[in-house]
Amino acid sequence: MLSNVIRTTWPLFLGILFIGLGNGLQGTLSSWRADFEGFSVLTTGLVMSGYFIGQLASSIFSPKQIEKTGQIRTYAAYASIASTAILIQILFIEPPVWFVARFLSGFCIAGIMIIVEGWLNSISSNENRGQIFSIHMVVVWAGLALGQGLFAVDDPAGVSLFLLASILLSISLIPILLTEIKAPELDSQESLGLKALWEGSPSGVVTIGLSGLASAGFFGVGTIYAIKAGFSVSETALFMTLFIGFGAASQLPLGWLSDKIDRRKVILLCCASVISICITLSSFEFRSTILLILSALVGAFTLPLYSLGVAQANDRLEPKQMISASGTIVLVFSVFAALGPLTMSYFLELFEMFGFMLYMGIVHLVIAVTVIMMMMITDNVDESEQTDFQIMGQRPSVVAMEVIAEEALESQSEQSAT
Repeated sequence: MLSNVIRTTWPLFLGILFIGLGNGLQGTLSSWRADFEGFSVLTTGLVMSGYFIGQLASSIFSPKQIEKTGQIRTYAAYASIASTAILIQILFIEPPVWFVARFLSGFCIAGIMIIVEGWLNSISSNENRGQIFSIHMVVVWAGLALGQGLFAVDDPAGVSLFLLASILLSISLIPILLTEIKAPELDSQESLGLKALWEGSPSGVVTIGLSGLASAGFFGVGTIYAIKAGFSVSETALFMTLFIGFGAASQLPLGWLSDKIDRRKVILLCCASVISICITLSSFEFRSTILLILSALVGAFTLPLYSLGVAQANDRLEPKQMISASGTIVLVFSVFAALGPLTMSYFLELFEMFGFMLYMGIVHLVIAVTVIMMMMITDNVDESEQTDFQIMGQRPSVVAMEVIAEEALESQSEQSAT
């Protein structure tokens, strides 16, 4: 039963909640503090890109490391390194050092997610895997959103918040090291090539990649936009929290809608909404409250695009290809995500506060144009052949792909039987 599994897995969820809190706080704090310390906007963007470059590297090297040293020991090492990386930022306030610290954070956090999701996958069944993964996503999003709120608990110009972020990552070790859950056996995943994925779903690939460009750009230097907008420290924390919170809350309704109609229409709805909001923000001056709400709505339509892109790609893959495609999806998303903070910082450097709206508008316009072109060339997948939408975090997940693939295989078997 699901309740029995949850009673067993709560240490994993508790550990990942602390990881999310510390990671969310560190990201916002690093960007704000870089500006405070006099880093240029472009330098800040490069420093923050280190996290996503580390995430990409981890997706390549961590599975081998986990297989070599085991889940628990690797988790402990990664959490310790991530905690130490934060402290390094206090000792050496230099862009190259901060880039390395952010790289280590991205590498270790992504590795920890791989470990936790592998654990969850090994102890779940076909009947409850989707529910368990949904709980996991709720915990991930909650930790990330609440971590932004911690930014306002003390002066970010001091060292206390860095220490707090480090402590939270260290605490995440406790429930994991004391758990009685048996470490799973690792299965190697074969990657479906980029060419095959592109031929299957150009709309999905473009949406996955450019959603990484937009979301990582925000996570990397969104606080710089808040500073240029004149937000206080507490307003900046609220801005980041609302952006992520709205993005998390909109996943289910947009996903439900995409299961009922052509997913590409939902992707277009998201893109059109973001473009409209960005035009509104750039055309009028708003008080901070309205600005916060409109910016949060940008998050509501931007963050679900990754999940929609994955679902769109899976609709055009064979069920047996979905899990193998996850490796290529990791690559596509991570490459664009690594470029996100740097490219957004370039726009902010050139156009100040207006650069945020211009950047987000252009990214979503490119997605929309690509999707419209593909809609004119290819037909929609029949509703009965669509895979079920799954909420995805801002890091590609093999577990989610397995959930989708297994449900698709079951549906395929039922159709064959009838």
